[in-house]
Amino acid sequence: MLIYKQQMAIRSNSGVEFERTRESMAGHDAATQHQFTGIAKYFNAYTITGRRNCVLATYAGIAGIILFFKLKPKKQKAVTAS
Repeated sequence: MLIYKQQMAIRSNSGVEFERTRESMAGHDAATQHQFTGIAKYFNAYTITGRRNCVLATYAGIAGIILFFKLKPKKQKAVTAS
């Protein structure tokens, strides 16, 4: 989780101006635009779409491994002559 600070100038009733820092917790820094290229454009931790694609790729990988082991041919027992 990313914590970003926002500085604000506040003027009190007595006319004295001071700065106050406000910390906010967010999933990503909303103040900046991210320009991704390559595979990072589709799989990243900064955008909702990038996170969704990472989750879907993980689910697809797990499903693929399960299907591989379920569909692989079974070994046949050796036939012994008696």
